[in-house]
Amino acid sequence: TRAAPTDAELSRMQALVREAMDAGAIGFASSFSPNHAGWGGKPMPSTIATDIELRSLVKPMGEKSKGIFVMATGPRATPEYMEAIAAENGRPAFMVTVLTMYNDAEPRKAMEYYERCAAARGRGHEVYIHTSCQPLSFDFTLQEPYLLYSHDAFDRVKAAQPEQRSRIYADPGFRSRFRENLKHPKQGILFYGDWSKIEKDGRAISDLAREAGRDPLDYFFDLSTGVQLIGKLFQNDDAGVAPLLRHEQGVVALSDAGAHLIYFCDAGFGLHFLQHWVRETGTFTLEEGVRKLTGDPAQKYRIPGRGRIEAGAAADLLLFDPSKVGISGLERKKDLPGRGTRMVRNPVGVHGVWVNGVQVHDGKN
Repeated sequence: TRAAPTDAELSRMQALVREAMDAGAIGFASSFSPNHAGWGGKPMPSTIATDIELRSLVKPMGEKSKGIFVMATGPRATPEYMEAIAAENGRPAFMVTVLTMYNDAEPRKAMEYYERCAAARGRGHEVYIHTSCQPLSFDFTLQEPYLLYSHDAFDRVKAAQPEQRSRIYADPGFRSRFRENLKHPKQGILFYGDWSKIEKDGRAISDLAREAGRDPLDYFFDLSTGVQLIGKLFQNDDAGVAPLLRHEQGVVALSDAGAHLIYFCDAGFGLHFLQHWVRETGTFTLEEGVRKLTGDPAQKYRIPGRGRIEAGAAADLLLFDPSKVGISGLERKKDLPGRGTRMVRNPVGVHGVWVNGVQVHDGKN
């Protein structure tokens, strides 16, 4: 609720970054994403932080000449914004945003971001993009409609108790406001109004609404708030995604690291890469695929002694069957505190994992 820190608060935060770097932290990360909000719709502190605050917290890495900067950028932290910070500190900067993911609504936008980052690197400033190799799909309900929260109409929903939300959805004023949001979409949103991308029981809302003779938006909001839905919104077209995965300004990475575990599970993205992009589509050779998952990110993240099998390096190894390696489909488990649910996936074709020469997984359990 308060954007600007006091001088004492800013100094303390800087000291914490320095302390963390001395203790071995890989760098500093933050978020400007408009999709990141707290309980009751209150903004996450980083999303309202001033430029002065953010630059001050990245500065210790420049002082120490080590570390990387990662940002959930949203539309605010453009490639040029990230380049300016990289130029100030001489450290690599990494962008994480749906704006850099392939989207049928704006098919050229993602590649434009990659090319702007390439231009920055041409000027001697390293700005990279976290590239998701999996379709970005959201498992959700109208009780917890995370992927719609960046629309202004949902400010009322975020501020309401869960049991009040069905009454808001029934309000014609709410629906009218949401229609206006879709007519004039702002940058950084997740859903652009294509109802063929939202599915119920494996069928698109657009098809279900047409069969019922209904407007898709009205059909959608008349659903029970507990109905399971899936939004297949980004990185769902191989022809559009492949050039992003090949681009040297990208680094194949995990999205969200479990932050939204009730909606999706991106764990095992590397196994999906080997299965889909290497074996099934042949977009990469096995050697190229392994490099994209190991040596390439280790080099860009500045992690010494990792990502390569060679004398003197850490013995981090994965034993897998190239003809079978992959990842299972999503499975729902209800094993969190308070009977909470999460989505999980299991490895396929993996026979062992070693970290620093010690086996930590036998491929079975």
